[in-house]
Amino acid sequence: MKKRNQIVLLSLSLLFMGCTSVNKKGKEADGANKDSLVFVTGSYSAENEEGIKVFTFSQDDAGWACKGGISGVPNPSFLSELTARNIIYSVSEGGGDSSFLYSLKYSPDSMRLEVAGRDMTGGASPCFVMADWSRGKAFTANYSGGSLTVFDADGGGNVARRKVLNFRGRGVHPSRQEKPHVHSVYYSPDSSRIWACDLGTDRIRVIRADDFTYTGEEDIVLPDGSGPRHMCFHPNGKRAYVITELSGDVVVLDIKDGGMAEIIQTAKADTAGGEGSADIHLSPDGRFLYASCRLKGDGLAVFRVSAETGKIERTGYCPTGKHPRNFAITPNGRYILVACRDEDAIEIYEVDKDTGMPVDTGKRIPVKAPVCVRWIK
Repeated sequence: MKKRNQIVLLSLSLLFMGCTSVNKKGKEADGANKDSLVFVTGSYSAENEEGIKVFTFSQDDAGWACKGGISGVPNPSFLSELTARNIIYSVSEGGGDSSFLYSLKYSPDSMRLEVAGRDMTGGASPCFVMADWSRGKAFTANYSGGSLTVFDADGGGNVARRKVLNFRGRGVHPSRQEKPHVHSVYYSPDSSRIWACDLGTDRIRVIRADDFTYTGEEDIVLPDGSGPRHMCFHPNGKRAYVITELSGDVVVLDIKDGGMAEIIQTAKADTAGGEGSADIHLSPDGRFLYASCRLKGDGLAVFRVSAETGKIERTGYCPTGKHPRNFAITPNGRYILVACRDEDAIEIYEVDKDTGMPVDTGKRIPVKAPVCVRWIK
């Protein structure tokens, strides 16, 4: 019995050191086949910790392997997608002078990252970053600062703050809408506008993408006390789906020519009233929509999407570990990886191809306080 316990403890210690996992076929998930993917994770961590890690993942059987990590970026809570120049951008979520945007060079051969540059955001608590390598720009949503920052970003990893857009206003929630709280930023489907979800004022701020001017006249106004947090777009570019943190709703937007939008449906994601809905994504084929909810009844709300209207119907709910934040769906739609911050783990769910319901595989990827999962394409 003593020998068996020693073996179990050794196995657990290797797992939590971030060592290689082995898939069910007994082969290391090392990127050697066409079904293997690479992803990076962001987290809440100290500057001397490897807060950003690189993994491989098998779309075939959910096997995974840790390929390394990088320290030097405090609280790298959210990462951009990989740009065509092999640059990833990371926020450093701090207050005041400790809020930065970092650029990281990624080596496809070694799967390693190195810090290339950084600059201050000029707004506290950046919690989201979007990169546009074709225009040489990057953008951060600064939650506590209530602002959006525009950066010049070149192919070599240099970043320089260009403009900070500060917003005004408040919402009806007495403690969480006392001022603007910008939580995410996206291009409109036609790329003519930048849409920024402002949780604090129940607005999607609309900014011109050519000169970054903002008037407020084009803002998309959501119901009082809803608190828009994240959004995603239908592949046809005619619908947007917004998850509201405070009311726990999915708001479906019909996008008109010229980038204008109107609400056509509101559906409940969080039925427990946790005021903590977090992230939202469509399946790759556009048939299903998922939204994560925290603080009460943690899990993923599942919706079926109408191919004709783009409207949604809630079909189920999948409980997850504590505090699910960002999640990522594999390109083939088979698996969902959920960053459960308070479990110190990324949980792996397999999707039923007919119903869209996630099923817990029981597999866990140990990561300290994970917040973000990004595929490297």
